[in-house]
Amino acid sequence: MGLEFNNATGNIPIYRHRTLPLITTGEFDFFRCVEFSKGMYGKTVSELHAGNLRLSRTDNRYANLFPGQRLSYWADSPETARTEIKRWGSGKNILTFWAYDDGSSFIPTVYPRKELLIIDGTQIEFNKILKKLDHNSELSRGDKELIDDIAYQEPDCLAYESEAIKGKMNFLFFEHGFKKISLREVRLRLGEEKGKNHNVIVNAMSSDYTPVIKSYGDMFMPIARIVHDKKYDESDEYKLRYQVYCDSMQRIPKI
Repeated sequence: MGLEFNNATGNIPIYRHRTLPLITTGEFDFFRCVEFSKGMYGKTVSELHAGNLRLSRTDNRYANLFPGQRLSYWADSPETARTEIKRWGSGKNILTFWAYDDGSSFIPTVYPRKELLIIDGTQIEFNKILKKLDHNSELSRGDKELIDDIAYQEPDCLAYESEAIKGKMNFLFFEHGFKKISLREVRLRLGEEKGKNHNVIVNAMSSDYTPVIKSYGDMFMPIARIVHDKKYDESDEYKLRYQVYCDSMQRIPKI
């Protein structure tokens, strides 16, 4: 039995690979929570988002998982993402990233526009491998072969069931898949008291995810103030996103 996605937002069909648990689809939301530290003040959203992609190396929790590759872990909801980091001892200062697959946006800002390729890890018992890594148990030869097979298929991400909340999903993104997602918003919460020391930077608006490209140059400052870094407006990233944005606007049929 395959997984059930809780974070699909539209009616895009899901196309499955004939022999492998690989599906092609779109219109998904993804969430990632990280513990906020003072060192994150003064960093643009672009820099903070880039920090979500980490090299799998010996000092990582999953060092034996796709060694040498850059990976990023996301969840199907803010609740799942928060519960996952609290499971590993996170404090109350939390930064939440809300992302979406740019290719299914009404106005994409990433080129080329492609659907997501997702491996359904629930069909290949991928959670068993993660449990072994969590307990520092040695991987079997079959486990290592499965990891190699997944890498060989070059998916954008791999979906697997959350250990923190039963029935919820997590998503492990590979670097090329990570580049297919854009941000809807970045929300900062300092402590748990509502309405105090909280703020949000909006990177896309409305149900069509209309992008606000300059917001990638916004940054949080003490007491959750938001300041814009004008240098971002001259960066290659901004110019590339804006170029794709303008091209996307020109392709919209005029009524």
